[in-house]
Amino acid sequence: MIEVCNVTGGYKKHKPTVKSVAFTVEKGSFCTLLGPNGSGKTTLIRLMMGVLPLTAGEIKLEQKSISSYSATQLAQKIAVMTQENQIGLEFTVREIVALGRYPFQTKRFLNSESPYDKEVIERVMKRTDVWRYRHHSFNALSGGEKQRVLLAKSLAQEPEYLLLDEPTNHLDVKHAMELLHLLKELQREENLTIVAILHDLNIAALFADDAILLKDGEVYARGIEEIFSDQQTLQHVYGVDLHVLYHPGVHKRQLAYVPRKKRRYYKLFPTYIRS
Repeated sequence: MIEVCNVTGGYKKHKPTVKSVAFTVEKGSFCTLLGPNGSGKTTLIRLMMGVLPLTAGEIKLEQKSISSYSATQLAQKIAVMTQENQIGLEFTVREIVALGRYPFQTKRFLNSESPYDKEVIERVMKRTDVWRYRHHSFNALSGGEKQRVLLAKSLAQEPEYLLLDEPTNHLDVKHAMELLHLLKELQREENLTIVAILHDLNIAALFADDAILLKDGEVYARGIEEIFSDQQTLQHVYGVDLHVLYHPGVHKRQLAYVPRKKRRYYKLFPTYIRS
């Protein structure tokens, strides 16, 4: 269980990005963080990682403050996949994934992979469909392929908790759906607890068990049912016209976005449109 207890913090102490945020992520659940750009989602993930300092509140992992864990202890429980997928040095795909075993290796400055480390590395690479790229340069891969490699690296930590910052970034629809299906399988089969920032609200509604909707650094609404049944709340938070409807194939709510009427653009580009 992850407990976020009235957390305030961010990059500037005098101007926090996240303010008095409180929620609980149950063990074995898939919780998504929702909200427009600038709402505090990535900052919150970084506070949960312990990368950014808290100015108030506390974050607990299994009823213990994350500050009481060493960096190695935390890495043996929580894996993180961020949006950044640029690696300055030339590493092979396998070398990148192998970094996930680092918290479990005692001789960290030597090539100390155990037979079990090698087994885990191969298993997660095959499961994420990157084993075929194991000898390729990471920097030579496409954006979507890099995302899958970084997921494999996170899974190589054999985490109990997985924090994901926009995991479907750079992925087309097919690969985004495959990645989310894989995450759901891992959640069910290994009781993996997942906290993921998702920008695609329809994908979030299909795959997540719980949701936190952020606006201006604060929790605006909580719960899949509560959020996706409230059309006015979504319109207010995201600033777009939309309709809530049911998916034709599964009993899940989905959103249909309504484009602005053409007449509104005359005020923005009067010369261009009339010419």
